[in-house]
Amino acid sequence: MRTKFPNLYFAILSFIGLPVSAGEGLPTFSGPSMGTTYRVTLGKNVPQKPLGEIHRETDSLLRQIDQSLSTWREDSIATTLNQSPAHTLLQVDEHMTNILLIAETLFHKTEGRFDITAGPLIQWWRTRDLHDELGSIGIPSGNPPQEVMDRVGFNHLKIQLSDDPCDASVQKTTEGITVDFSGIGPGYAVDQIGKLLLSLGSSAHLVELGGEVRAWGQPDPSQAWHVRLRLNESQTQPTISLQDGQAVAIAALQQGKLVVHPQTGHAVTLPDDFNPPVIFATTCAEADALATARILEEFESTRLLHDAGR
Repeated sequence: MRTKFPNLYFAILSFIGLPVSAGEGLPTFSGPSMGTTYRVTLGKNVPQKPLGEIHRETDSLLRQIDQSLSTWREDSIATTLNQSPAHTLLQVDEHMTNILLIAETLFHKTEGRFDITAGPLIQWWRTRDLHDELGSIGIPSGNPPQEVMDRVGFNHLKIQLSDDPCDASVQKTTEGITVDFSGIGPGYAVDQIGKLLLSLGSSAHLVELGGEVRAWGQPDPSQAWHVRLRLNESQTQPTISLQDGQAVAIAALQQGKLVVHPQTGHAVTLPDDFNPPVIFATTCAEADALATARILEEFESTRLLHDAGR
């Protein structure tokens, strides 16, 4: 069953979230999820909770998240939402409610640069590029037309909450709006795994999924978690320390991945000398969004300098 999150307009983070000096000999487990892999390292064994049982509960949680957020599954809530007509009220589960509220907060915090509804722009650029490769005629040049831009914007989603988080609902106010959680889905999953481990009795753990990393507690009273970054293949891999509750992301473009500015429709390029900054945040989802916003800010600055030099 194909369950991965396709990478759309969001920046993909080049990151290795493997423990370095603090991780040797610690309890670990891993597995496939969301078209990639995850890895959990515990600071110590959890009393009266075998590692295999913790592993099974983690896998169960990830299946629930995938059932809610994956746009590759025909039976997911995300797919149902994308296929539903405008003004149709759709009841959603707790994970969908959580991630929509997180996405809304990050949309406003990044002044609209992080937007889970940017899919129509990506589709337009991919279609145009495909026709260019095939030598087709009649395909518009330049940037996406207004009719495509009109189908982008978190403001086209309306969330209705209730006292029960499992009884919330959402509707689209504009036809053609689609959501994609590839920019925060893996990070959200990391955050949820960390919460699950806390509830099971773990006080220190490092969670990585598809390059998204966050730390809880410390593996040793005198040490923090240490992880290694991979900026590119030619550079030395620096090691950083993560404190309790800290998540990290790298604001870097990955070769071959299309990034589009959700407000202007421009395909994003960055100068060759751009040095990707390391972004720290209190959640993986927020770290991803802030990294994406940082890339778009750099793109905006580059375009302003280019236009001023004409």
